[in-house]
Amino acid sequence: MEEPGEELLQFVVGPEEDGLNLAGLLRSRYGMSRGMIRRLKREPCVFADGVAVPMRHRLRTGERIVVRVPSGLESSVVPEPVPLRVLFEDRDILVLDKPAGVLVHPARSEQSGTLANGVAYHLVTRGEPNAAGPVTRLDRDTSGLVLFAKHPHAHHCLSRGLAAGTLGRRYIAVVHGHLAHDSGAIDLPIARLNERSSVRVVAPGGQRALTHFRVVARIGPTPSLPQGATLVELSLETGRTHQIRVHLAHLGHPLVGDRLYGRAVLGDEELLLRQALHAYRLELCHPANGERLRFLSPPPDDLRKLVGLFGEAASGLWDVPP
Repeated sequence: MEEPGEELLQFVVGPEEDGLNLAGLLRSRYGMSRGMIRRLKREPCVFADGVAVPMRHRLRTGERIVVRVPSGLESSVVPEPVPLRVLFEDRDILVLDKPAGVLVHPARSEQSGTLANGVAYHLVTRGEPNAAGPVTRLDRDTSGLVLFAKHPHAHHCLSRGLAAGTLGRRYIAVVHGHLAHDSGAIDLPIARLNERSSVRVVAPGGQRALTHFRVVARIGPTPSLPQGATLVELSLETGRTHQIRVHLAHLGHPLVGDRLYGRAVLGDEELLLRQALHAYRLELCHPANGERLRFLSPPPDDLRKLVGLFGEAASGLWDVPP
């Protein structure tokens, strides 16, 4: 009889896997981290044909292997009934559409009201382990798609995809002025302004940051946008804090509504009460089966009004998947 617990993985041993070490196969074929393997060794979490087996077990053709989530993986995030817009959920991942004004994860000075608090509540009220963590993050006032992994193995697999470039994120932004080039890459290092500041700047000693951009449309000048404006699609190869905002401000094209990196721009409050940045597209390989998944999020109402100034040029980004 198999022990109770949330199922993490199930497979049948093929002839080519006969005689292989169980721990070795879980690492090589299913990408389990060393930390997860160590956790699985501490308690009966792996079963062969319903019988608990050690991680040194030698596999036999036809065995049905079930791996269950080990105990003790609970997050320290306090469950709280924060509203969530769930676009997709299964036993491994959760894709959310985040509104502007909400933190993804608790910060030192703010421990409640975040997406992570809401995800914890969502899971525990359904009897699932409170073990989820964000794989992607957005600034408080950036809206759009956020990916959570519901257990550490999924988080490990998705984080590897993020590092390898198989987990793709695309954003739309509206910036002041007209970008000189229709497409390109911004490869400039980013560092903290100082140890006590949350502000980031382009600095020679910073971490490498690479942002790709493509101009969707340009408008203006107009009375509300005296320098004109550019609607830009962006993708990231690195994930530095405030990366898009810092890179574009450094080029002299701060995001409309960005109070931190566009302070010299007046009148933005008439256009948008937060920075014009939205994570509209997310692509990933599912951590359990490798299936390629794509999610799209149209901009929320406040940003949609601003994007609407560009006419039909933007609609194809989210209405018809490319």
